[in-house]
Amino acid sequence: MNEQLTNSDLFQSIFESSLAGLFVVDQHGSILIANMSAQKMFGYVEGELVQRDIQFIIPDWKLNAVGAEMNKVVVGPNQFYGRDRNGVKFPIDIRIVPTVVKSQNLKVIYCKPADISVFESDRKFRTLISNVSGIVYRSKTDRPWNIEFISEACLNITGYSPAQFYDSPDISWDILIHPEDLSRILLEVEKGMADKKQYQLTYRIATANKQIKWIWEQVSCVMDEQGNVCGLEGFMQDITKGKEIEMALDKEKKLLRQYMDSSPTMFLVINKDHTVELVNKRTCEILGLEQDAILNKNWFGNFIPARDKKRITELFEDIFQEKLEVPNIHENHIVAKGGEERLIQWSNATLRNGNNEIIGVVSSGLDITETTFLQNTLNIRNRALEAVGNGIIIVDAKLPDQPIIYCNKSFTDITGYGTEEVTGKNCRFLQNDDRDQLGIAQLARAVKEGTPCRVLVRNYRKDGALFWNDLFITPLYDKNEKLTHFIGVLNDVTEIQDAKKKLEEYALHLENTVEERTREVQSTVQKLVSTSLSLEDQLVETQRAERKAKLSRALFTAIAHNFPNGVIMVFNSDYELVYVEGEEMDRININKSDFEGIPIDHIPVFSKWQINKIKSDIRKTLRGSNISFEVDFQNQCYAVNSTPLYSDEKEIKWALFVYNNVTEQKEVQHKLEKTLKVEKELNELKSRFISMASHEFRTPLSAILSSAILIGKQNEPGKEDRRMKHVSRIRNNVKDLVVILNDFLSLSKLEEGKVQVKPKSFELIQFVKMLIDELEPNKKEGQDIVLKHSQPSISVYLDPKLLNHILINLLSNAIKYSEEQKEIIIEIKVNGKDLSINIKDKGIGIPKEEQKNLFNRFFRAENATNIQGTGLGLHIVKQYTELLSGGVSFNSELGVGSTFSLMLPVNIYENEKNSIN
Repeated sequence: MNEQLTNSDLFQSIFESSLAGLFVVDQHGSILIANMSAQKMFGYVEGELVQRDIQFIIPDWKLNAVGAEMNKVVVGPNQFYGRDRNGVKFPIDIRIVPTVVKSQNLKVIYCKPADISVFESDRKFRTLISNVSGIVYRSKTDRPWNIEFISEACLNITGYSPAQFYDSPDISWDILIHPEDLSRILLEVEKGMADKKQYQLTYRIATANKQIKWIWEQVSCVMDEQGNVCGLEGFMQDITKGKEIEMALDKEKKLLRQYMDSSPTMFLVINKDHTVELVNKRTCEILGLEQDAILNKNWFGNFIPARDKKRITELFEDIFQEKLEVPNIHENHIVAKGGEERLIQWSNATLRNGNNEIIGVVSSGLDITETTFLQNTLNIRNRALEAVGNGIIIVDAKLPDQPIIYCNKSFTDITGYGTEEVTGKNCRFLQNDDRDQLGIAQLARAVKEGTPCRVLVRNYRKDGALFWNDLFITPLYDKNEKLTHFIGVLNDVTEIQDAKKKLEEYALHLENTVEERTREVQSTVQKLVSTSLSLEDQLVETQRAERKAKLSRALFTAIAHNFPNGVIMVFNSDYELVYVEGEEMDRININKSDFEGIPIDHIPVFSKWQINKIKSDIRKTLRGSNISFEVDFQNQCYAVNSTPLYSDEKEIKWALFVYNNVTEQKEVQHKLEKTLKVEKELNELKSRFISMASHEFRTPLSAILSSAILIGKQNEPGKEDRRMKHVSRIRNNVKDLVVILNDFLSLSKLEEGKVQVKPKSFELIQFVKMLIDELEPNKKEGQDIVLKHSQPSISVYLDPKLLNHILINLLSNAIKYSEEQKEIIIEIKVNGKDLSINIKDKGIGIPKEEQKNLFNRFFRAENATNIQGTGLGLHIVKQYTELLSGGVSFNSELGVGSTFSLMLPVNIYENEKNSIN
């Protein structure tokens, strides 16, 4: 009869026959029992492992915190290494189950050798996950999406460890999501699971220390065998820095757009393919179009008049291909909605990519259509005032002495005074001391009351000759009804007054002699009968009159033929040129006989357009108008005045045209305008110099004064260190003042052309090292100037004084605009006959939009206004570099730093040079 089996017998049999290695370990890690498979796995015989520490065969047992916990079941993927009898380590798969037997805490360990490829793959996967900067996770689908796995990166990003996500019921991913983003994320997750597709999320979280971060997440749905979503796997990345940059850029774009749209100036960007990439509100207003009707359209094909299209297109193509420098100012017409043309004055700048290639042009334009029209109208009025026969003056009524501010040519002709002798004086100088006149009292009363007035006064020319002036004054008021000017019209009526006086005298004499003449009538009649002229006598008189007429005509012809710098032409109502004379005919090779008596349509020197214009002017003149205008002919400028000519019957029969060559006057006018422009620039330069100098001198002088006062107050023994501190402060500020004064003196010498290049041979590397030592006191704490050179010794033939000024200026700027602990690098290279010097800093950088002005006098970038400087240093550097036959350029990025590059010849062969580029 078989003996009945007990549970203990069954368990013992299972324990011994298991293919897996089995251990039972107490709470101290001692092996209580091991089956045969376990002993063979580690190379031991029965009983050898009992009472041994489990760490003897599993070395990393205590290092693994999970292995030390007695209250958890541990199942792979935790990997352990085993060590056999010979000390060889090998991977094992392990399962640890805690249990309690008779109040003792035990662990049952199931283990077997791991598949090497699977183990290695698992190790690489874990290494990869641990080195990924983002979070790798797997979660359940039900909110709050309980985490099944999450990588260690979650601690750095969220402030929570993986264990807190596994074990803490209060920590789940949805509580981290920003409240403002949570509802949107819930909807997007539901939609992603419903579509069963991969999806992406961007949202904010609040970390353990309440810091707000931006997260980008890519999520994949895990499907079960039935095709249902059973889990979510994904990758999360901290994009806070990128998001902050994006928001800052977006803010800057909005500010730029707001500035552009509030500007009264047109802004547009034209790409290399001639399309419009960007426009502002003002551009849309001038063109009369919406923004969408302008963007991506061909600028030259849609908005430039056909007559100018080729010229403007070629101009921009030359700019794109860098054949031509961008013109600072140019003007051209554009076509607005409805075909209306507007004249725009443009200022341009190029857009470049990271490779310094031109990718477009930024144009800012000012609508000068009305301004140009008004200026042309003003010019016509000015010419009309100059051509009129009356003397005209304009008086400024706002100034105390009411001086003359304008007079025309007729005024100077009448009075004999030049314009410069008249301007700024009161009109009373024309009366000399002859002030006791009724007309002057009337004139004074009208001026005081601001009313029109017409008076007859005695005036005196520059040579003292008396002339009678029929003067008419008219007051001018502004829109606020305030008196601003008087206009005076002068008429020389001396001949009329003389004739009037003679007539009065004659009338008086006639009255006295009427009676006598009456008595003589009879006697006269008798004498007439007896003394009648014979026919022969009459013929003599007639011949005498004819000779006089011929003489007068010859005199007129001689005057007309010698008319200086001009031509006189007379046309009849049939548009025939009936008379032409003048000195200018010889210069332009016009033969009198070839033109007189010929209709204007048959005159070959005139174009069709000119013929139509002359006909129009002839018609206006024959209707009684006087016309004044200017015309260009054969590269000369002529001032033209026309007047109607009357017959004896007082009918207009001819039109007289007088052409005066005013080319030289025009050239003088252009020169005066250029001179005025230069004078304005000099005045502006002086104002900026005074403003800047007063500001830059004030700060160091104040520091010197305060330090001197403190030295005087701290004269007691024991305060030597404080006194030396203030003395050092005075020295530094005096040094700053010397630098500023040197800049001013250098600029002055450059402007006067007094800077001479005096080259010498010297060793450059030692020269630069001494210069760096000289700047040692100027460096901020932690700053270091590193010298790099391609050769141990470089001999150059340059002006050491100018080169010293250039390098001192550039290195001082690098020190001044860099923070503490920053490195400054100066690199020197020689390539054949060329010397290259680069000075690189990690300072504040230069704003891109201000870089084009960097070498201008007194210019300072916006981010450098709070740092002491004159704005002259780089301007002088550029001038000195060009005097050394070299060039200077730079690259700069805001907040990153700047690199200034000098290109110089190794050897200047000229002994002396005294010129400025």
